[in-house]
Amino acid sequence: MRARNIKPKVFIWQGRWRGGAEKITQGVAEAFKKYYGISPTLGVLEKRKDVDFRQILVKELFPEKLIGYNAFLATWYLNKKGVLDRFDIAFSHGGLFLKTKNNFYVCHEASDLDHLLKRTPSLISKLATLSVKRWRITSMKKADLIMSSTVECDKFLERHGIKNHTRSGSFVDKGIFKPADIPSPSEKFNVLFVGRKDPIKNFEGLRKACWELKDKVNLYVAGIANESEANVSYLGELTENELVEWYNRCDLFILPSFWEGFPFVLLEGLACRTPILASKYAVPEILKEFTATFDPCKKNELKEKILWSIDNYDEMLNMARKGYKFVIKNYDKEKVLKEETDTIIKVFLNAAEYG
Repeated sequence: MRARNIKPKVFIWQGRWRGGAEKITQGVAEAFKKYYGISPTLGVLEKRKDVDFRQILVKELFPEKLIGYNAFLATWYLNKKGVLDRFDIAFSHGGLFLKTKNNFYVCHEASDLDHLLKRTPSLISKLATLSVKRWRITSMKKADLIMSSTVECDKFLERHGIKNHTRSGSFVDKGIFKPADIPSPSEKFNVLFVGRKDPIKNFEGLRKACWELKDKVNLYVAGIANESEANVSYLGELTENELVEWYNRCDLFILPSFWEGFPFVLLEGLACRTPILASKYAVPEILKEFTATFDPCKKNELKEKILWSIDNYDEMLNMARKGYKFVIKNYDKEKVLKEETDTIIKVFLNAAEYG
């Protein structure tokens, strides 16, 4: 049988289901099925009955906040047990222990992990991040193909001598995330945060800034469950449709993180034409002209920039309008995922035929 007639078996490390990395892995799985009739097997830390893919469950040994350690341990276990040798292609977001002697390993990466280490706030977190960084670099050096979605990631890969990388992208489902005329939740200036309670996300810094502006600002928090207090309302986990409503209800979306790779929330917010204020360490260079930025390491700068956003709201709206047009044109989900899976299959078949 010639290599061009091969219909490969595909394994994708999914892990959990929340977050940008997980949206990419699930999106790639759906694209393999839609465009190539291949139904991948997913490696997961929790099963979902509403997902129409075979799932291999691996138990966690570490708390959920150490998902990186759980992913490394789980993929090492699957590799050790020979499970991964059953597949022709293995795919993950970020370098993991998926490479075997027989498979074709593809890694999607968006991050400059050197900058992550610099921005990690505590010593304990830095030590944990250093281990993850070393594991990921080692794993990516073994990969047959790296899909890089940012210029920052390109530079990181080149700095560490990681070859075989090509350009990919991130995406937003513009059929779901789009502008809508929805009434504001209050007469104050309404601010939205989307994320988890993790030191790198700097939620407490945002909470403090909004508390000090409680006469002017209400903060709405998606992704964290807690008792609401004063001018801070916790919305808990939201569906995508509910999240779209909140992007459109609020006057400003704030991403205060000390570091990000290529955050989906930026694309989602801009696809809803929502003005964005973001940490300068959280925005990839290609999107900076569409967001106002601040330095989260400088005391009071976030609070001052929120006040600036209120006073210069017409400018914020103009940036959001331009960002909306740019995102809709360049980050269409179907287009990006079709191109990524096409590239994977093409390089895999070339390796099978000539390697």
